[in-house]
Amino acid sequence: MKKYALALSLSAIGLSVVDAAHAQTAGTSSGVTIYGIINPSVTYTDKVANATAGNPTSTGSRLSMDTAVAQGSRIGFKGVEDLGGGLKALFTLENGFNADTGQLAQGGLFFGRTAIVGLSGKSGTVYLGRQKDYIDDLAAFNGALDFGSLVNNIHGLNLDRSQGSRVNNSIRYNSPVMAGVTLSALYGFGEQAGSTGAGQSFGVGGSYTNGPLSVGAAYFQNKLTGNNSFTGSSDSGIAPGATTGSIASTSLKTFLIGGSYKLGDVRMYGSFSQVKQPLAVAAGTSMTAFTGASGAAFTFGGVNNSRINIIDLGLNYSVTPNTQLLGNFVTTRSKFVGASDGKATQVSLGVDYFLSKRTDVYMFYANIRSSDMYNPGLYVAPGGSNTQNVLTTGIRHKF
Repeated sequence: MKKYALALSLSAIGLSVVDAAHAQTAGTSSGVTIYGIINPSVTYTDKVANATAGNPTSTGSRLSMDTAVAQGSRIGFKGVEDLGGGLKALFTLENGFNADTGQLAQGGLFFGRTAIVGLSGKSGTVYLGRQKDYIDDLAAFNGALDFGSLVNNIHGLNLDRSQGSRVNNSIRYNSPVMAGVTLSALYGFGEQAGSTGAGQSFGVGGSYTNGPLSVGAAYFQNKLTGNNSFTGSSDSGIAPGATTGSIASTSLKTFLIGGSYKLGDVRMYGSFSQVKQPLAVAAGTSMTAFTGASGAAFTFGGVNNSRINIIDLGLNYSVTPNTQLLGNFVTTRSKFVGASDGKATQVSLGVDYFLSKRTDVYMFYANIRSSDMYNPGLYVAPGGSNTQNVLTTGIRHKF
């Protein structure tokens, strides 16, 4: 009898938990939501750098299972609590993982994608924690929204932050929407004793939306933590090479401006972004040859790469409610101190078919070409020549 009573009690508790969870996610004023994305893909890449002792310029093709081509795999928790008087408490905890291996992404951080808590009211929203700056909010203005990580490398190895880079120890303010306009500002603490500016990050941005038209712009910069080193508040999208400077020197400045317009079943978009490394120094007069590794110079973000200009144009055509045809073109020009400019161009084509609102399958093709600089490669495959091709197909499931 006691066993039956215990079973009934546990069943009642279970139903209560389910009901409570349902009430939380269904409620409009308060609740907690669990969500996620799983996105593995199979990829073929040619001319991948494969240097050997006897042949430093050797290349080879590669067949692989990858993760996060279209979108990063993740599981997240977000919630809101109504505090009354128009004030709400908000939080988001988002874990990134590799769907092909199950390993943690973002350098092994458990909530590497996002870890924030904040307050929202009539005057706007304030978030504290690990989060992205406003450049990521402008993803609809470049190829990142449709092609994901496939356009990461051509965007200066994400130095322009168009793929989303996080800022630790940061405070971000978002204004309420005012006649279609949203403004944002972010500050990342360097947390270095004796120097407020050491490792410091700062970003501002805004956008305007009116029906099918959206435009926006954003700026971001960060500073060295110490002499010739950067390990500050922004954990990615930093200048990896040009850090020859003193503590609190600005090592990276980047901005993006762009827009999109939807005309019937076609969404057109375009952006211009620029990356500046004020601490770049001379490192030779020209690139000599591909060596299977990009090296420290004549590459995006290298020690002598003082500026990158990036133009991104594309369209998304909904042929049917379930089928999208995608096209994207990116061209870049890199300024190298004391040397000729380098150029890199990428063309990406794709088809995305939605089996349901939560599940889609896609196929992407991309070609990248470079001159007077090392090829940044496509996705995670370093280029070993001045051109490279990739073909990838994957499935993306959202829950």
